[in-house]
Amino acid sequence: MNESKGAFPADKPVDALIHDHNTVRKLVDVYRNSDSMAAKISAAEQALMLLESHSLVEEQVFYPAVRDVDASMISHFEEEHHKTDDILASLKRMSLSDPQALPMFEQLVDMVLHHIEEEENQFFPKLEQARMDMTPIGLQMQAYEANLVHMQAQASDQQGARR
Repeated sequence: MNESKGAFPADKPVDALIHDHNTVRKLVDVYRNSDSMAAKISAAEQALMLLESHSLVEEQVFYPAVRDVDASMISHFEEEHHKTDDILASLKRMSLSDPQALPMFEQLVDMVLHHIEEEENQFFPKLEQARMDMTPIGLQMQAYEANLVHMQAQASDQQGARR
């Protein structure tokens, strides 16, 4: 959700999730359609950073808050997240120029794009029909994201200080 920070009203957190989904789609498009390896790696790196923060916000805030709308679907999403989180963790430990990294990234992308379609076409319409007050969820998501950005900045500062 990095890209959407402050760009959505707190009562429409789903708009922020869809914004992230669209950003991921654009980065994947750049990755898949570029002839430049540098452009591919840059797009992949940006997608990985976005997916990591987006995934955390969904897992820690969004899914628990909307579980009652369709608990089995949320469980399915959490299962998909665990699989993608494992691949994300593996990719974080390697360079994207590693010969194993790009096929792994492709596998991740395929999983993520499938997941996005399920969320947008199956779950988000159910959520809309449930007519939940989304403001508390949106505020929690904003606060979680702000804390996440703060922690990432601190980690980056600490890495810089060790060099």
